[in-house]
Amino acid sequence: MNQFTVTAPVADFSGEACGVTFKDGVGRVDDSSKEGRAAIEYFRRRGYTLTAEGADEVEAEEPQTPDEGGEFDPSKHDASDVIAYLDAHAGDEDEVARVLDAERNGKARKTVLQKGAEQ
Repeated sequence: MNQFTVTAPVADFSGEACGVTFKDGVGRVDDSSKEGRAAIEYFRRRGYTLTAEGADEVEAEEPQTPDEGGEFDPSKHDASDVIAYLDAHAGDEDEVARVLDAERNGKARKTVLQKGAEQ
């Protein structure tokens, strides 16, 4: 099992993303479960910095460029990415409402809309 310290692209983010709790932009995850491995892959795709605990090397990918127009477009992402985005922006009611409205008027996936109703 490998443990990772995850640093969010937004330094002051506190909340949950992909089942990982962040405080001041830092969270921890391990690869011992399917969920943990999926979270690690999500973080790598999204430009989070992952540092293996006990290692000096940092794994990072280039942050993903914003969707066309500079705003997150749920129709261009799979449901798990949209849910993770909503989790990461749970404190921003306007952004959550904008994304959910776009989802309702687009793909209208039940899993995404249900997650939005829970927030």
